[in-house]
Amino acid sequence: MRRLNTACWIATAIGVGIAPVSARAQRASPVCFSGVARSACSGFILLEASAANTWGSKHTIVTMLSLPTGPVPFQHHLEDLPRYYSGGVGYVHMVGPVWALGIAGELGNANPDAGTANRMAITARARHWTSNVALDLGAGPLSADIFTPAPNGTVDDRLLARGATVEAAVSYKSLLGVVVGVDAIRGANRRSSAIRVGIRTGSYGTLVAAAITAVAGAFVLAGLAGGLEER
Repeated sequence: MRRLNTACWIATAIGVGIAPVSARAQRASPVCFSGVARSACSGFILLEASAANTWGSKHTIVTMLSLPTGPVPFQHHLEDLPRYYSGGVGYVHMVGPVWALGIAGELGNANPDAGTANRMAITARARHWTSNVALDLGAGPLSADIFTPAPNGTVDDRLLARGATVEAAVSYKSLLGVVVGVDAIRGANRRSSAIRVGIRTGSYGTLVAAAITAVAGAFVLAGLAGGLEER
C-alpha cells in the first residue's frame, strides 16, 4: 500500500512539473509571414519589393574632350539618386501587442543615363499595427553607385557613395502600401539628396509581384527571340 501511495505521489509530481511545460509549449509563438499583429506570432519575416520615383540633386559637370581639331567642352548630366526598383528581406520581433522591432536589408537597381547603378540599405525597423493597417518606420546606412566624369572621355566612371536613408511606409496587412523616404549620400567630392515616393509590396504581395514580373519577362524574352529568328 505504501509503495502504491509513493508511486501515486511521484506520478502527481511529474504531472505537475510537466503541466506548465505543456502550457508554455502551447503558448509558444511561431514566426509569421503575413497579416496583422496577433498573439500567435512572436515576430514577422519581412519580404518586400519596392518601386520608387525620386526628386533630388542633379549635377552638370563640364570636362574638356580632346579631339584632333582641339579640346571641346563636354557636359555630363548626372543624377546620383534616380528612380529604382528593389527587393528586401528582414525580421521584426514582437515587443508588445501591436509593436515590433527588427532590421531589414534592401538591394536596388537603377538605370540613369550614365549607366546601371546599384543601391544597398540596411535599416532598423519599427512596425506598429492599427487594426488592418501597418505603419513601418526605418532608418539606417545607405550606399549607392554614382558616376563621375572620366578624364578625356564621354563615358563616366562609376564609384560608391555612402550616406543614410530614412523612410515611412503604410500598408494594408503588410501586403501592399506606399513608402516615402529621404536619402542623402556623399561621393566624388559632392553631396546629393532626394525625396522618394513609391509602392511597396510585402509577404504574399511580393510573391505575387515576383510571379507577374517573371511571366512578363518570359513573354518579353520570347518576343525578342522570335524577332531574332525572323531575321
